[in-house]
Amino acid sequence: MADGVKICHAILNFDSDYLVTPVKLRGFLGHLFTNISEFHHHSENSYHYPLIQYKKVDKKLLVVGIGDYAEVIFQKMSGLEHITTETQKIPLNSIEIKTTMFEVKVNPQRYKFASPWLALNEKNYAKFKELKENEKKPFLEKILVGNILSLLKGMGIFVEHTISVSIVKFSTRQVTTHQNKFAGIFAEFDCNTELPEFLGLGKSVTKGLGVITRVSQDAELK
Repeated sequence: MADGVKICHAILNFDSDYLVTPVKLRGFLGHLFTNISEFHHHSENSYHYPLIQYKKVDKKLLVVGIGDYAEVIFQKMSGLEHITTETQKIPLNSIEIKTTMFEVKVNPQRYKFASPWLALNEKNYAKFKELKENEKKPFLEKILVGNILSLLKGMGIFVEHTISVSIVKFSTRQVTTHQNKFAGIFAEFDCNTELPEFLGLGKSVTKGLGVITRVSQDAELK
């Protein structure tokens, strides 16, 4: 971990605003690179933290590769010329590829969810609904810390300090995924540890949910 973990972002730019979702992008690339299971995340080991993820941030689509898969994304995305959906073939205007190194460190920052955070499973949601208003935030904060630890562990990072979070504000919104309805949460939170931006927390992160961005610098994909 001394040298950090490599993260590659491939930002896809189209000539016009095509309605391509992270789910459709995952379907296309998962079919195109079917021999690389991390692209479609259908394998016997698919319960690990996904190391290839699909996002839509600031109306831009991106594919993120983590660790060993940063180089895979760099190589495979560099030659991509179009995306094919069920109904159309969509040409790409350009692809911007950025590679960074992430090192975990104590550095307090404020983050927000740029897409709904699926923090609650069926059991937790039933419990959440029964809580008093002043009990909901601590309940979510405990889950959030667990999600952050899962993300870092999935990247091969094990922290020696205690990660703490404080949710500044949150709201819930119904989200449909896998033809099932879930309670999606939008929140801003302070964390005592620097986190990798544009990665996902919670469930369905491969499909663009739970994306975190930094609030203090108004993070943008440029």
